[in-house]
Amino acid sequence: MEPMLRRFTCLISLMCLLASCGELERAISVHDAWVRQIQPSQSVTAGYMKIHNKGEVEDRLLSVASPAFDAVELHEMAVDKNSVMRMRKSGPLSIRQGQTLALKRGGFHLMLIGPRYPIASGNDIPLILEFEVAGEIAVPARVRAD
Repeated sequence: MEPMLRRFTCLISLMCLLASCGELERAISVHDAWVRQIQPSQSVTAGYMKIHNKGEVEDRLLSVASPAFDAVELHEMAVDKNSVMRMRKSGPLSIRQGQTLALKRGGFHLMLIGPRYPIASGNDIPLILEFEVAGEIAVPARVRAD
C-alpha cells in the first residue's frame, strides 16, 4: 500500500473510532426516578423523574413501558376552562437541548396501571423510556411511600 493511501486509511479509521466513542455517552440522562407505593386495594400509581437533554438536538419522550405493570401512560395535570385541576392523558413530551423535563406532582407524570406483582416500598421498578432520537433507555425507579 502506498504511504499516502496508508495514512488516509489510518486517518479514516481513527475518525470512525472517535465518532463511535461519542455515542458511549447518551444525550439523555434520567435522574431521581421513583414510583409512589401502591396499596393492595389500588390498581394505579404515579411515577416521577427528571429527564435532562444534554445533546445538541431536541428529543421527545414517546412512551414508557414496564414489565411490572400492564400499561404506563404519560399524563398531565392542567387547569380546565372552569379553573378546575384535571388529569388527562398526554402525548409525546419534547425536551429541548439543555432542558430538564421534570415529571412531578401537579404537572406531567407517569400513570402506572395494573401491577403484575406486589409492589413493595424500597424496591426498584424497571422502566423503559422510548425517545425519538436517543432510543430506548432503561431506568430503575425506586418505590417510595411518598
